[in-house]
Amino acid sequence: MQQQFSKRSKIFFITLSFLILAGCYTAKDPLYKSETFNQEKINTICVLPVADLRFDKTKELHKLDKWVHEIVEDKLEDKKYECKLISDRNLVKKITEEDIKNINPEWIKTLGSSCSRYVMLIALWDARSKLTFGSTGNAEVSLYLLDKQNRTTIWKDKDIAQVGAWGITGMFLKGSMLGDAVKETIRQMMKNFPKKES
Repeated sequence: MQQQFSKRSKIFFITLSFLILAGCYTAKDPLYKSETFNQEKINTICVLPVADLRFDKTKELHKLDKWVHEIVEDKLEDKKYECKLISDRNLVKKITEEDIKNINPEWIKTLGSSCSRYVMLIALWDARSKLTFGSTGNAEVSLYLLDKQNRTTIWKDKDIAQVGAWGITGMFLKGSMLGDAVKETIRQMMKNFPKKES
């Protein structure tokens, strides 16, 4: 009988190991939305590469822009915007924490020189994974929509996501946890991005 219980326990924990957990999420208001924000007037949004502002960059994220751009493009199209994905990382290499915390109107004008009027800037503040009996990943990301013509921030949000998987399978998935956490954070914020009605 004890052997049967032991077998059932193993099956139970193996099954649980395949479960990917994402933190509970309820829709919320963004950190900021300008009174002049009018999504119906926005045509193309130029999406820059991700500004990697992590303090610890020892863990390289080679597919960071791919992870983020795929989700942003999909969500913007769902919300009836046109978007242009920019892959030139030189446009964000020199961006600092200070640039983003104290956004200067003149600085906005210089972002993505060949971009449309509206520029989406994505900043990665933190991304880390942890191995236990399973593994977890955490990411902190902020997202900004900037109006280059008026040199203003018209929408911004910031969020943190945690994902995880239990058991032995979860331990093997540790390598994908960083990407999963970043993707989940972007999905959460893009849910809050205003949809065009027309």
